[in-house]
Amino acid sequence: MHQHMPTLAQDLIVKITQETEVLRERLEQDLTPLKEKLEPYVEGIRAQVLQRVGELKASLVPYGESLNPKVLTATLLQKSEELKGSLEKSVQELQSQLAPYTEELRQKVDQHLQEFQASVAPLAADLQTQLAQRAKMVQQSLAPYTENLKDKLDPYAQDLKAQLGALYEAFARMG
Repeated sequence: MHQHMPTLAQDLIVKITQETEVLRERLEQDLTPLKEKLEPYVEGIRAQVLQRVGELKASLVPYGESLNPKVLTATLLQKSEELKGSLEKSVQELQSQLAPYTEELRQKVDQHLQEFQASVAPLAADLQTQLAQRAKMVQQSLAPYTENLKDKLDPYAQDLKAQLGALYEAFARMG
């Protein structure tokens, strides 16, 4: 049995690795078209951010040349808040545009994970069955030895019990 255990474990690892690779390939197949669909949205947001940062730089040039730090600081804070609000709005728009894709992807991933679990569950059940069978075989093969060992040790146990009983009685009489 001990020799068969590594084989069982190796077989299980190989099968699970194969199923994991199938899962990875399926997820990649699902993600590639999604990535292509999302590319224009991401590029649009990137272009908006770059445009707004450029506008911010351009609007700060006159204040930077005036060397009035208070006005420059106030303008910078105002413009950065405007930029932050604009970015938050863009992110919200992007999230709403991506919501259908996100749900679709979640459903596909859930489906693939369920398929993966369904394909791996029989492997685990098979391993459990084989382990139980092998454990039973070991138990059956050791049964004659344990009975023989019990028969050999029983007289020693009886003798030890008698000696301990005698020792206890002697000790009790002394105390």
